[in-house]
Amino acid sequence: MGYVAVEAGEEVIERAEQLFEKRRTEGESDPVSIDQIDEQFGRLVGQVMNEGGLYAPKLAARALKQAQGDTVEASFLLRAYRSTLERWDDSVPVSSDEMFATRRVSPAYKDVPGGQILGATKDYTQRLLDFDLDGGDDPTADWDLEEAEPESLRNVLEILREEGLLAEPSAEDDGEDYDTTREPLVYPAPRSAILQELARGETGAITALGYSTLRGYGSVHPTLGEVRVGSLPVQIEHPYTGDPVEVTSVEVSECESVVPEYEKRDDAQFSFGYGLVFGRNERKVIGMSILDASTQLEGNEPVHDTEFVCQIVDGVDSFGFIEHLKLPHYVTFQSTLDRIRAIRERTADGGDSPATTEVSGDD
Repeated sequence: MGYVAVEAGEEVIERAEQLFEKRRTEGESDPVSIDQIDEQFGRLVGQVMNEGGLYAPKLAARALKQAQGDTVEASFLLRAYRSTLERWDDSVPVSSDEMFATRRVSPAYKDVPGGQILGATKDYTQRLLDFDLDGGDDPTADWDLEEAEPESLRNVLEILREEGLLAEPSAEDDGEDYDTTREPLVYPAPRSAILQELARGETGAITALGYSTLRGYGSVHPTLGEVRVGSLPVQIEHPYTGDPVEVTSVEVSECESVVPEYEKRDDAQFSFGYGLVFGRNERKVIGMSILDASTQLEGNEPVHDTEFVCQIVDGVDSFGFIEHLKLPHYVTFQSTLDRIRAIRERTADGGDSPATTEVSGDD
């Protein structure tokens, strides 16, 4: 593929960049601060953190401000920064049972251990534009919004595991977790690598592919065991004692879904899909659990193809391929243009086009 420099060179490119920055601060309102983005657009910050693969709320808010709200561009900036960081240690694996849940709903069971915790949600109310958001007094100031302390809750799917109704991942997935940021992804990929790629996948792509299988372009239509939002502890081994020590916590969203496998007539079970991402993004973890289940089951649709799914959902990768089309393609286009003109000239002169000649030869 041939590229040439943009005519007029670096001066015009620099002025274009300056104009981009000027557009970010245009208008009569005060510039939005990084703290405001972090505090008031938490879900957007969480999306950038999980697609960027780095839990750093302030940096994600800064990337959003720099990218003027473009989440994929902000994720790219965060990934680029992440690549410069030194890795000090690995955290100790923790169970999601240790999550301090601020929200937990189970569509599969009406009564679950610990109960249903609705938390902060508008799932059960009308979605209407609120014209009282223009400013002024805080309408929530007089509301009684004291929240109960977060709870550590037992995982709902343990009920199915105790009955032997939940098929565990295959033995080939056991072993050391795969890090797709440090090792090239090779197919067939282990489940740990697939989950990591899905966790860093673009939210819209995950949602669209998950929806495709619900619409019949796949064989997975799950029941959600539970959806959780909460704070998950991060632990490392103490350098002297070797004991696990909690050093911080991260806000995460988690979903586990189940899919019946009726073909195992002698021992019918549920397979399950899993999703976990930084921040609050329930839509993404549900879609992620659908795609995780789809890549484990056989089928002819694209969502059952691990390589297809992992390649397509990466927002930064697809963003680069799509947007590179804006760069100069003068040489390749001129070559194609010359070929089409030559074909049209031969056709006008009564000659055969290359396609016609090829068909005649086959006959």
